[in-house]
Amino acid sequence: MQTRSPTTMEIGDMIEINRGQYKHWALYIGHGNVIQLVTPDGPSKVAFCSFSSSSGSVACKGTITIETLQDVTAGNPYKINNYLDDEYKPRRTDVIMGDVDKMRGSTIKYDVLGRNCEHFVTFLRYGKSKSQQADDFLNNVLTAGTAGVLGVLTAVTAFTAAAASTLSK
Repeated sequence: MQTRSPTTMEIGDMIEINRGQYKHWALYIGHGNVIQLVTPDGPSKVAFCSFSSSSGSVACKGTITIETLQDVTAGNPYKINNYLDDEYKPRRTDVIMGDVDKMRGSTIKYDVLGRNCEHFVTFLRYGKSKSQQADDFLNNVLTAGTAGVLGVLTAVTAFTAAAASTLSK
């Protein structure tokens, strides 16, 4: 795992932002800016989310935004966390920035367990979508065993609501 001081950020560094109940992720793209995947905040988020009773998942649309690191962190603690560097080779800066240029301002599918902000930044850095946070959540649900379908649905809905309500802060 590669960790460096936030003052020595390089293009393509994954930024982990501690938001209490969960971690938000952004990717450093230079000049104090990051790219991130966010969902709408407030009442408008209802129009961007749907619930599937057959799969038990909540799916939303997310927007890819570029903002300053300072605005995205909003005073929350953060660190560079390129935790997959030992497993995958980071893509070249020009490839990352080419994708940044193509994706900025786009609206894409957002799913807290399958296509979240961590999946988004790992894809940009490595060309592979991964989310340790989502994997850990699913493993905890599976090992609980007694949670049942209702417990899983409640947990996913609560996790999605918490993430959706604060991602754009």
